[in-house]
Amino acid sequence: MMRKDVKHGNTAGSFSAESVDQGAVHCALCGAAKSCLPMLFHTGDAEILDTVLTGKRRVERNAVLCRENDRFDMLYVVRSGQFKVLSRDPGGTLHVVKFYMPGDIIGMEAIAAGVHVARVMALEDSEVCEISYRNVRQAMASAPQLGEQFLKIMSGALANNYERSCLLSMASLDERFAGFLLDLSNKYERRGYSSRSFRLSMTRSDIGSYLGTTVETVSRLIARFNTQHGVSISGRLVELHDREQLRAVLDGSVASLLRGRGQPTCAG
Repeated sequence: MMRKDVKHGNTAGSFSAESVDQGAVHCALCGAAKSCLPMLFHTGDAEILDTVLTGKRRVERNAVLCRENDRFDMLYVVRSGQFKVLSRDPGGTLHVVKFYMPGDIIGMEAIAAGVHVARVMALEDSEVCEISYRNVRQAMASAPQLGEQFLKIMSGALANNYERSCLLSMASLDERFAGFLLDLSNKYERRGYSSRSFRLSMTRSDIGSYLGTTVETVSRLIARFNTQHGVSISGRLVELHDREQLRAVLDGSVASLLRGRGQPTCAG
């Protein structure tokens, strides 16, 4: 096994990733397959995936996997750990717009322009599998099901982006936060983990940026949600005691009830 360390300076987090070149990377034999392979493809497609995988890369916490305008030639599947995506607004300020978990594919949005359009940073020590996009295109010619699965993944990503846009433009902060917690809960459940007890890899500052508010407001949101007893959030540990209550908040019914009782709601 050969190892090659690659480091680049960066103003929003230094790039420090160790690329591990392996002669053979087998999805079916991977210890992370239960949270990765079923999320992406059918088990029978594992041999096809093996032909497009080129190796693994370790990414340290706060290190950058890829940044804006980097040339696109690889897709990355999160094998372990989590990542955040940072995008610039017209004024040049970076905002958190997405989080990636094990099984997610990073880099799909770069296919059209041939360059990455956002910065992807590790929230914790993580590892990704590298997929050569050129190999993917070649494999699609002989395995149409591979192309079908990629289209489904792209469609799902577009749907998620649409839902988040609607949430940010229409919902109150209470609803946004409830939706955020439910989304994480559902993602953990789909990966075979507990939907009611999990750890937040992102900071409160990251959550605030993602929800379009401040870290102080996030702290107030957490405090109030804790007092409502539907959830318990201590540090980064989350316990969901009543997901139906969160769904009610997302629908706006609980927020309306609290306002009717004269209890304060959170302002951005």
